[in-house]
Amino acid sequence: MRRSPSTRLLLLLCAFSFAGCAHVAPYERENLSSRTMDVGESERYENSFLAHVHDSREAATGGASSTGGGCGCN
Repeated sequence: MRRSPSTRLLLLLCAFSFAGCAHVAPYERENLSSRTMDVGESERYENSFLAHVHDSREAATGGASSTGGGCGCN
């Protein structure tokens, strides 16, 4: 039995959509909902830290909304 290309594509998409489903136990959901799992949140902290390091190395402040001097004391 030969299937049309559109039927094959539909079957392939269904297979990929079901491959991403997984059962998560209630006690595991706490780990998945932590702040560290949020990509946007962790990137914001990382960018803030990198701006602080850059300001400390360049002995200058401003432009990246971070404060501090060049000695890295703060």
